[in-house]
Amino acid sequence: MKDTSQQGKRRSGLIASIKNGLAVPILSDEAIFDLALPGHPSLAEAYARDAGYPLDDLDNLPRITKFCKLNRQREAQLSEEDYTHDDLRADFLDFVKNFIYDYAEKQGVNATEREEAKAQFDSATVTEYAKLLGYPRLDRGDEDPLQVLANLPFRVLLTTSPYTFLEAALAKADKTPRTTVIRWRKNLRDLIELDIPDVPTGQDPARFPLVCHLFGLETNSKSLVLTEDDYLEFLVDVNLGRGDDKRDSVPAQVRKALSGDLLVLGFSLNSWAFRALYTGLIKSDDARGTEKRGICVQLPPSEAEKAYLHDYLQREARFEVDWRTLSDYAAGLRSI
Repeated sequence: MKDTSQQGKRRSGLIASIKNGLAVPILSDEAIFDLALPGHPSLAEAYARDAGYPLDDLDNLPRITKFCKLNRQREAQLSEEDYTHDDLRADFLDFVKNFIYDYAEKQGVNATEREEAKAQFDSATVTEYAKLLGYPRLDRGDEDPLQVLANLPFRVLLTTSPYTFLEAALAKADKTPRTTVIRWRKNLRDLIELDIPDVPTGQDPARFPLVCHLFGLETNSKSLVLTEDDYLEFLVDVNLGRGDDKRDSVPAQVRKALSGDLLVLGFSLNSWAFRALYTGLIKSDDARGTEKRGICVQLPPSEAEKAYLHDYLQREARFEVDWRTLSDYAAGLRSI
C-alpha cells in the first residue's frame, strides 16, 4: 500500500532525489574511519590513553586534543595569543598512521607490507599509508557500505573526515572525484589554492563528483578542525563571508549543495562535529523552506535522549530521523 502521509511523501521525495543524484550525503569522520578499518578499537580512546587524558569522556576527541594543546602551551610557557598548535595537528596525523600500523599488525598484515609502509611513514598521507597496509579493503562488493554510497549517482558528497577514503571508494566505482576543502581560517586562504576543476563538457556530473572535506584535509595538517577552540573558530569563520565569493571560506558549490536534500550519516548528535555542522552550515542556510531531509545516527542514544532528540530534530531541525547504523542504512540504499 502506498504511503500517502506527509512523512511518506517526504521519504519518497528523498528517494527520488537520491536516484537523480541531487541528494547530498554528509558522512562523519568516525563512520568513514570505522568502515575503512572495520572492527577497530576507538581511535579517540587510544589517543586519550597516549596523551594521559584524565577524564572519562574518552570519545570526545576535540576535548582530548584541547587537553594536549594546553599541556604543550604550558610546557612552552606561551600565552594563548602566542601559541599555535599546527605541530599538534601534524603529530595527530602521525598518531593515526601509527594507530593503523598497530591495527594492521594485529590483523596479521605481512611483514613485507608493514616494512614498506614504515619506509614511507614521513612522506605518505594517512590514506596513502593505510593503502600500503591494505586499507580500506573495499572488497565486500555490494555489501560494503562505503562502496554502496560511492556507487550511487551523488554529484556532491560532504565529509567531516580529513582522509580520502571516500575518494578511494569513488575511484573504485569508476568515478573521478574532485576534492576540495573549507578554508576556515584566513591564513588557509593564503596557503591553499581553491581551484575546483569543472565537470568536462557533455559528461555526467555523477561521474565527476565533488567531495568537500568540511573540517580539513590530510594533505595540509594546518587545515584540520581538531580542538574545541578550532570548532568555535570554524563556526565564526564559515558565516563571516557568507555569500561573498572573495571572502567566503565555503566554496559556492558547497553552499548550493547544502540547500538541497541532505543525508547526514554516521554522527553522534551530541558531538562537536554534528553541532558545528548543523549550527555553522545547515541551520544557517536560510534559502531552504520548511522541508528537510533525512538523518542516520551512528550510535543510538539512550531511550530518554532518543525521545528528546527525535522531537528536537523534527521540530527545530525538521529532519526525518532514522536510528539505524550507517551500515544498516547503506544496506537499505542498495535497492534504490
